[in-house]
Amino acid sequence: MKFTYLFVPILAIIACGSLQAQTADTTPSATPGQEEQHDGWGHRDGWGRHWHGAGVWRKLNLSDDQKAQIKSIREKLKPQTRPALAGVLKARLQLRQDIAANSESGVITNDTTALATAEAQLATVRSTMWNQIKAVLNPDQLTTLNNFKQKQEARTQEMISKLSQPAS
Repeated sequence: MKFTYLFVPILAIIACGSLQAQTADTTPSATPGQEEQHDGWGHRDGWGRHWHGAGVWRKLNLSDDQKAQIKSIREKLKPQTRPALAGVLKARLQLRQDIAANSESGVITNDTTALATAEAQLATVRSTMWNQIKAVLNPDQLTTLNNFKQKQEARTQEMISKLSQPAS
């Protein structure tokens, strides 16, 4: 049971780390009176934080035509992406609330199952989106993207290794 408590948050961190750059709205959302630099490709999230995946978009050196195609892909999939992301967030919120309320383990198990189902639905939509985006990229850009993803996976593996070591 303790493994479930550790596994679900790690899975959520991994899923959301790359998710932010892919599902973020491309329009700036600065509060009144605060102007913010934003080029629509995920450099800022409206709260002054940089997204972890934003740098890869700059490194790809996308043409204006490619940017337009990718924006079109994202817009086309938005009716699927937004509800799937909302489902993940609702399931995560419910899990947090039930943990805080010291709910019985059966309720927590149901919450983790609901979260896993919601994350699977979101992953399916993201997979569709990435396959379409990859079709827009040239071979050099695909290599850059694959290198970025390999570095991301290496960081994730490093975190897994650290967490797998016995606590001192």
